[in-house]
Amino acid sequence: MLTRRQTMRLLGAAALAPRRVAAEPDYRISAWTGDSFAPMHAIRDGLWDRPAPAPERRVEVAIVGGGLAGLAAATLLRDRDILLLERETEPGGAAKSGRWRDIDYALGSAYFVDVAEPFGPFYEALGLTPRPVPQPENRVIANGSADALAGPLREPFERLRGLVEKLVAGPDLPKTPIEAAPSAALALDRLTLRQFLLREQIDPALLPYLDAFSRSAMGAPAAEVSAYVGLNFLTELAGRIYAFPGGNAALAKAMAARVSSAGAGRIATGAAVFAVEPSGDGGEARVAWFDAENPGEPRCVAAKWVVLAAPFFFAARLLRGIDPVAKAAMTRLRQGSFLVANCCFEGALAPGAFDCWTPEAERVTDAIDAGAALGERRPKDHGVLTVYAPFRDPQMGRAQLLAGDGAALAEPIVAELRRFLPEAFSGKRLAQVRLTRWGHHHLIPAPGIVETMRTLPKRYGNVLLAHSDGQGMPAVESAITEAHRAAAIIKGK
Repeated sequence: MLTRRQTMRLLGAAALAPRRVAAEPDYRISAWTGDSFAPMHAIRDGLWDRPAPAPERRVEVAIVGGGLAGLAAATLLRDRDILLLERETEPGGAAKSGRWRDIDYALGSAYFVDVAEPFGPFYEALGLTPRPVPQPENRVIANGSADALAGPLREPFERLRGLVEKLVAGPDLPKTPIEAAPSAALALDRLTLRQFLLREQIDPALLPYLDAFSRSAMGAPAAEVSAYVGLNFLTELAGRIYAFPGGNAALAKAMAARVSSAGAGRIATGAAVFAVEPSGDGGEARVAWFDAENPGEPRCVAAKWVVLAAPFFFAARLLRGIDPVAKAAMTRLRQGSFLVANCCFEGALAPGAFDCWTPEAERVTDAIDAGAALGERRPKDHGVLTVYAPFRDPQMGRAQLLAGDGAALAEPIVAELRRFLPEAFSGKRLAQVRLTRWGHHHLIPAPGIVETMRTLPKRYGNVLLAHSDGQGMPAVESAITEAHRAAAIIKGK
């Protein structure tokens, strides 16, 4: 996380960089969505470094963080006396959605892959039936080809698919939970994804596409991410991918509704937690927070159990009295920074695939057709592209997101869309660009991340860490896995 001094230095560098004066855009830029960074920066900067006050309430389980992991834990524990504290105005974390006319679009995570036990049954219990997205699922716009996967990259891609299918069918698949990983799979964690692919003689012509894939899914190129994690993500090539309208926000909304239906007042939003104090002697843990919108006097809840469902780099700043070695390991973890632009078009939109990849672009990695998940209900006169633009330098990205110049950030994204997806603009009008900022979007799984997460403590007295970070993979399945683990401990299973 950037310090105030680092932020000012980066902002100063950005301000001194030469800028081209852009013409007034012919599309509207809507208000920002995404991270509300102010309350978390106040905690980071020590402005709330104070003791937890006397508790105003006692519960059996307090859950800190209303992303997918926190909501899943609350769903699994909904028959208990629980309180979930979420800093934003609505739960969901990066799994939120927006709506333009009759199209729900993702603000962050958009699809998932694994529907085997325990994931598929969990979704079905929420009343959600996973459906695969229409084919073709992927299109790669590169080397002058409108779809390189149907042209020069077809044979290398099929060889890669065969390699992944062999892994999926064998005993050495790098999967979740990582605690059950075989030794051969763990050896992959010592390699980068790029090293593994070159060792397996995958055609280097595929690497720009795989770099774009890695940056979009994991926040860094293939040369910087663990082969274990990268291959786990690439298992989508051996099966289908699934998406609900609005992306993974459908899961978050279904879980929040299930928790709320079990009793009023179980989810408190706008609650910025600044301290979690474990108890190792069978006593109560304490969770202290303040109102994120109107900071005033701190508040506190006491709990028999606490599920800390926050990214590890920040959880380490909330936990008090923990082993400094473990704290240092958690704060050293790297987080990617992302910009997501939902581009709203007037006119029939048919990008040619669910996910269009642009490996030759500087900013954009891929664009998802938000209307594809609607099936036959897809509108014929308008559409939305959910465009992912992870920053190559996460720290500089965070500085730009903090500065908040939406027009300057949208301009290169729209320019790259015009270059690589010109058909999206042919006979259509870009009406709006809706920007979402994620300053610390998700964990960058560097080589060794699986070993780190297998050895890092996830329990501190009666406080349990439960976040996708615990599996070393920024994925829906990781969040649900960690929620199941924490819920099983609390239930005594």
